Amino acid sequence: MNTTSHSKISLWLALVCAAAITIGCVTASDGGLDAEAIAANNRGVAYMGRFDFQSAYEAFSELAERYPDNAEVQVNLGIAIMNRQGEGDEDTAKAIFDRVLAANPSHLRAAYGGGLIDLHQGNAEEALPRFLQVTEEDPTNAEALYHVGQCHMQLQQFEQALPWFERAIEIDPYFRSAYYRAFQAAQRLRDREGAEVFLERFQALDANPQAHLVEFKYTKMGALSEVVAFGAGDATPIEMPAGPIFAERRKLVEEPTDWLASADVTACDLDRDGAVDLFFAGAIGGEGPPRNAVLMAREKGFELAVEHPLARIDNVNTALWGDIDNDGLTDVYLCRRGPNQLWLQLEGGSWQDVTATTGTSGGDLDTIDGAVFDADHDGDLDVFVVNSDGDNELFNNNRDGTFRPLAATSGLTGTGDSRGLLVTDLDADLDADIVVINSESPHEIYINELLWKYRRPEGWNAFVTAEIVAAVGGDVDADGRIEIYTADATGALNRWREDGGSWTAKPVPDSEKSGSARLALADIDGDGRLDLMTSTASGLRVISPTNGGELFSAAGTAATWILAALEPARGFSLVASTPDHGPSAWPPGPGRWPFVAVNLTGRENEADSMRTNASGIGTRLAARTGARWTVVDTYRADSGPGQSLQPLLLGLGGAPRIDFVSIDWSDGVLQTEMDLLPGEVYTIAETQRQISSCPVLFSWDGESYRFVSDLLGVGGIGYALGPGEYNVSRPWERLMLPPDTLAARDGRLTLKLGEPMEEITYLDAARLVAYDLPPGWIMTVDERMAILGPQPTGAPIFARRVISPVRAVDDRGVAVTDAIVSADLRAAPVGDLDLRFIGRLESEHRLTLVFDQELDRLGENLVLFADGWVEYPYSQTNFAAWQAGADYRAPSLEARGTDGKWTLLYDQFGYPAGMPRQMAMPLPPLPPGTRELRLSTNHEIYWDRVVVAAAEEAPEVQRRELRLTAARVDQPGFALRTTGPQRLPAYDWARRAPLWDTRFQIGHYTRFGEALELVAETDDAVAIFGPGEAVHLEYEAPPEDLRPGWTRVYVLEVDGWCKDMDRFTKDGATVAPLPSAGKDPSIPKRLHEKYNTRYVSSSG
Repeated sequence: MNTTSHSKISLWLALVCAAAITIGCVTASDGGLDAEAIAANNRGVAYMGRFDFQSAYEAFSELAERYPDNAEVQVNLGIAIMNRQGEGDEDTAKAIFDRVLAANPSHLRAAYGGGLIDLHQGNAEEALPRFLQVTEEDPTNAEALYHVGQCHMQLQQFEQALPWFERAIEIDPYFRSAYYRAFQAAQRLRDREGAEVFLERFQALDANPQAHLVEFKYTKMGALSEVVAFGAGDATPIEMPAGPIFAERRKLVEEPTDWLASADVTACDLDRDGAVDLFFAGAIGGEGPPRNAVLMAREKGFELAVEHPLARIDNVNTALWGDIDNDGLTDVYLCRRGPNQLWLQLEGGSWQDVTATTGTSGGDLDTIDGAVFDADHDGDLDVFVVNSDGDNELFNNNRDGTFRPLAATSGLTGTGDSRGLLVTDLDADLDADIVVINSESPHEIYINELLWKYRRPEGWNAFVTAEIVAAVGGDVDADGRIEIYTADATGALNRWREDGGSWTAKPVPDSEKSGSARLALADIDGDGRLDLMTSTASGLRVISPTNGGELFSAAGTAATWILAALEPARGFSLVASTPDHGPSAWPPGPGRWPFVAVNLTGRENEADSMRTNASGIGTRLAARTGARWTVVDTYRADSGPGQSLQPLLLGLGGAPRIDFVSIDWSDGVLQTEMDLLPGEVYTIAETQRQISSCPVLFSWDGESYRFVSDLLGVGGIGYALGPGEYNVSRPWERLMLPPDTLAARDGRLTLKLGEPMEEITYLDAARLVAYDLPPGWIMTVDERMAILGPQPTGAPIFARRVISPVRAVDDRGVAVTDAIVSADLRAAPVGDLDLRFIGRLESEHRLTLVFDQELDRLGENLVLFADGWVEYPYSQTNFAAWQAGADYRAPSLEARGTDGKWTLLYDQFGYPAGMPRQMAMPLPPLPPGTRELRLSTNHEIYWDRVVVAAAEEAPEVQRRELRLTAARVDQPGFALRTTGPQRLPAYDWARRAPLWDTRFQIGHYTRFGEALELVAETDDAVAIFGPGEAVHLEYEAPPEDLRPGWTRVYVLEVDGWCKDMDRFTKDGATVAPLPSAGKDPSIPKRLHEKYNTRYVSSSG
């Protein structure tokens, strides 16, 4: 079995709105190009598909010189330049399109490309005739119709705009941008009812992977804005392979004479050898209660492991598999008649019963089903069990080796007669919702609101009162919303889906009404569409869930069965316990297309802290193959009982590859993988990256834009500290720029403040101040992330005398003096990380600083200077740590004088607020004879330099606030992030990806272009920008009038806020509510109406 760890290539957000470049590029005649030139052009097309616009430019530029009269090559070059988005690139591309049109006025790609640039630059009058030309030649081009409407909107011609949007919608009902612009046009026409209809349709498509938006980004502007390949022929259609989809039944092992046909079966890879093993609960009778059968996969079949520790446990109804303790080993929760048991797998293949220490037995009840999943989305697996003779229970994983029962306080206890459950995302918000099927109606629906809160939703009356014996959920039509398939006691099948706020049922055609015990949804024939498998009194059937057409049937009774990935490259096998033949399997038959197998894991290596549970349970995967979508998730894909843990199997329908998959991890991270090949087993680990960060600052240093640090970490809003507890943000920060990071160009100093991740910035003001210091003077600012200690003032601090420690020792007795006496980005080691929680240490990191003189004799105005950086925890991490009783203790400062005792100066005073920077804190009076200071924290903080300075007044210092001359919002893309030793972050502005795996918070952002009014004054009028976007700032450079020996220091004074998209962040999914510092509301109201008009949905 070949297991491949597949590398990540961006980008789902762009590809979701167009056929993948790798299989769907536009083709053209070769136009006289020779074979070498055709190959070079098509390499350029491939580069564009990877969003490597510079490499594409180089390929097309060479061709354009050789073939100046080839319009297709010229337009390809123009498209590459337009998307490169360097200075002047749009004008250069426009000139190319104009030249092509001058020679060939009917060239639609040139007309369309030129129209896009005109419209993007605000020249709607020039853009309109270009788009009209396209619509006259191709009346079905929805994007061109949309852009005609956009031109009218920009010209304030709302009555003319609306019909164009409606025509675009008629051609493409998944065109979200057209719905939103139609909503805006109807609003301007005061058609409130019509506007509401358009808005409802726009919002209804939010979770649909087939829905798309138009933006000024490659693959998001329409097919005519994409480069064309030469010489590609049509693919030969592939017919469905002949033969049955399952082969003949074969016995798995020779069953013992006392084999019980009613044994429930689940599947997982118990021994991490890459092959799926089988567990039959209560399979072996004889004297005493029934015991289990563990079937281990071996090279030539299965082996009955009689002595396996799990085989000896009696009275087991079913098993729930998952990595409970996130150690990379599969564990199991056994649902029993009597107290349940939780078993953890240990290294070496041994098992340990931890039921008593974890508190997870659930009492002396008959637990007939359950599920392991991350109920509170804190990165670990919880356990929900349903009982036939008592209350249901949710065991919440505290991540400290214990669980807490939550059913009673969360309203999940139920009626005491449950028979099964379904865990899925019912409302398309990526939370794990719960459906409990009872022996008699009413059934129970619980919508997850996070923070251990659930609600009973409206609109489910028909479902909860229906007769249901089995239920399974899945997104059969790949529209981003779950359907539920149910069976009643007669075997009649129904498909339930939400319609207008209510869940209603439609019969599945041709249901065989002879009793039903189990349902499953999976792609069995490999065509990329989910099939419905059901068992009846007369046998097993596979049917189409949409039309009831039969794909397979097998006569005979199978008391229990599952679909198991025994041969992943060929799809699912049917495994059953039968009265006549014992444990049996129907292997994949010849009548299938090949499959891709995907194992998802939230853990990449032992050094990574967790965000998603290690089993990847709760993850949603959408696969694009040609024009077809397949949507699956890692919740249970059958009606139970029990929960297997095995690969997702994705059929290719005869295609040579899956073009890409979009993965929504349960913690909210979005990740994309491309080019998955048939027959391969891919292990995809969650990208261990920050899903949010403060905006990142770059400065022009005379040669390039240099990464400086991040900003506004102190201004984070909605940051969760615990359940319902949020931080108080500070809406300002003062950042002293390191030396040599700013240089004038054309009389201007230039800064860029960009959002590199899933976050939003609300920038109120940005002032650049120059301080000229006399010889011998240094400065800093009173700035830090304050926790309990004194609050910073942001005031400048000047000094002439700096005292460095002569010795520094950490809590492990290791001398670290060299690491903390200079700011060289090599910090003192922090010790072992607590891998359960991001940004937390296993034990307290103490740094003892020894000085060669008594600090208290240096004067009263001593200041601690500290350079360093911090690894922030997320809101989700804080919640997980809170429930485990694991606190984050910010740095405290102590001093030791001649009496030998440590005196606490400040308890949890704070730390450098983000990426590498300098913080400062005035010190209180020190104990007599102080020669030692001690910093203590369990935060993951990297101390790079720690010194003490004697502050003084500096009347000769000259301060100048530099005039802000330009500010504009644009979308330069995502600067490449690298992480060095000690989690040292760095960004490379020169290496930017135009798109990345990110979502946007829903709401209105600042329109692209000039925004000087928004950031010139501190007035609560904010420039709002999101992932891949930035504010470009230019200041009038000060004169070069420094006297000999003097130095110039720049301080950036920013006012504003930021907010991430962490699932636990308050209002993290939306732009609103807008933050405020209490200024006059009339100013932001006026400016926001003028500038903040760009609506962005969650998909970007």
